[in-house]
Amino acid sequence: MRRGGPFGGTVVEVEGLRDLNRSLARMERDVRLGVRRELRSVGEPVASEAESLALGRISGMPKSPGWAAMRVGVTANSVYVVPVRRGTKTKSRKRSNLADLMMDRAMQPAFEHHRAEVVAGFDRVLDGLERRWAVG
Repeated sequence: MRRGGPFGGTVVEVEGLRDLNRSLARMERDVRLGVRRELRSVGEPVASEAESLALGRISGMPKSPGWAAMRVGVTANSVYVVPVRRGTKTKSRKRSNLADLMMDRAMQPAFEHHRAEVVAGFDRVLDGLERRWAVG
C-alpha cells in the first residue's frame, strides 16, 4: 500500500496483477469485466469508511459533504481509492492541506481498518478465477 499513484489517494499494488490482466485480455469480455468489477468491490469498504471518517474527522467537511465522496478504480497493477472531486482552479478557494488531511485522517485509517478484508477479497477473486480456469 502506498500514497499517490496515478490519481493520488490510497493505492494497493497487487503483485502479479499486470500479468493476470494480460491473461484476462485473452478471455471472454464478460469474464474480464467481471474480474474488474470484483476487484473494484474489494475497495468499496475502504472507500465507504474513508467517506465517513472524512466527514467526522476533518473540520468543515460536514458543510460540504461532496468533498468527502470517494471512488474506487482499477489499473493494470493496482486498486485505488480517491476522492471523487478534484479541487478548484481558483486560488482563493483552494484548501491546499485537504489532500494531506484526507490521506492522514480518512483514507489511510480506513485502509488499515479493512486491511485483512482487502487481502481476503483479493484471495477470493483469485480463487474464483482459478475455479473458472480449472473448469474450462
